[in-house]
Amino acid sequence: MKNREALKGQVAVIIKLGDKVLETESAITNSKPLVNEQAFHEFRISALSYLSRVFGNHSTYYQSFKAEVTHATASRTRRGLGIIKAGRRDIEGDWLETTKGAFSKELLTDMLRLAKAQADQQNYKAAAIMMGTVLDELLRCLCLKAEIRIYNEIQGKAVPKKGLQLTGEAYKKKIYERQDNKLIMAWLELYADAVADKDDNVTSGKVSQMLTGMQSFLAGCSL
Repeated sequence: MKNREALKGQVAVIIKLGDKVLETESAITNSKPLVNEQAFHEFRISALSYLSRVFGNHSTYYQSFKAEVTHATASRTRRGLGIIKAGRRDIEGDWLETTKGAFSKELLTDMLRLAKAQADQQNYKAAAIMMGTVLDELLRCLCLKAEIRIYNEIQGKAVPKKGLQLTGEAYKKKIYERQDNKLIMAWLELYADAVADKDDNVTSGKVSQMLTGMQSFLAGCSL
């Protein structure tokens, strides 16, 4: 979904979800008017997924929505609608040249180059962590494209899914083959070992194999 009209149509649906949430607002006598929790969380999850895909997880829109739209109240819902509508104005203007998926591949490729530079300097742990970060982001991009939710809803909050869960769901949807899934799980294990400072498991050979494999896998992906 990479064209302006398609994105405008999707954001219109999310705005309608927010408007429907406000229709459930409790009596004004309540100091903090509440809204229907189920409707609120449907709006929140849909909005976060949209903002992540279009603007990126580090964008002002995404971070503001995630931090501000946290409770099932009318005021928080209105804040969320304001953020979504601000994003819509950007899409309707000259901002939209590409969605996140279209430029992620180039960005992730650049990050793999940085990881290779670390490996060439024998900083294997740093290289593995950088590659693991790339892999995590790549899995999210692939899942978003396939309309797989990248968050679990836990106690009313959107909690990002871990890499193992993402690759399992991506494989079930046949985004890639069984052998690719096995490789990804091995890469995620090496990434986890690097983060946990299990240096003995993060060897030159494993890092080299992960780098070569990820370069090939990323090159073959369509985001």
